[in-house]
Amino acid sequence: MALTLSACGSDDKEEKPESGRSAQQDGPGKDDGRSEQESQSKRPDDTKVIATLKGPKGIVLDITSVTRSSGGFVTLNGNLKNTSDEKFYDTQVWSGPELNVIRGAGGSSLGGATLVDEKEKKRYYTLRDTENRPLATTGIPVIDENSEQKVYMQFPAPPKSTTQVDLQIPTFQSVVLTLTDG
Repeated sequence: MALTLSACGSDDKEEKPESGRSAQQDGPGKDDGRSEQESQSKRPDDTKVIATLKGPKGIVLDITSVTRSSGGFVTLNGNLKNTSDEKFYDTQVWSGPELNVIRGAGGSSLGGATLVDEKEKKRYYTLRDTENRPLATTGIPVIDENSEQKVYMQFPAPPKSTTQVDLQIPTFQSVVLTLTDG
């Protein structure tokens, strides 16, 4: 009986710390996610379009900010739109050909995007976290008809002397962007 109570007590103790641990684990993750989302929503002006990339079948990406941070990276924010009356399914190619990025993103993402510095003759790929997840919008399996969603991508920053880069995303037209300091 003491063994049964001990087991019951053990279950209760295990449940509470697990709940506490998972709340603590989820808490910072959620807070970090919220902070990231809040920082994404506090963009300079997400209604002002500074460049537009046209993709296939009515897909359009409006870039609303391109900011070089003092931390050594460039963040692009924008709005991905489906201007057609049909759902768009061919998003997997945007992840690029690198299998680690595709696996890390868990499906379709904007991880295949690159910045090209013509002046320095260098190409910058999206940054990745320690689990190979691209620091870009992920989970884009389908884009509903006549819809819009906010997206972002982060890259290593080119040298300060570089003020313009080409943004290239598979299946989209490339576009020249001017970097601003944030």
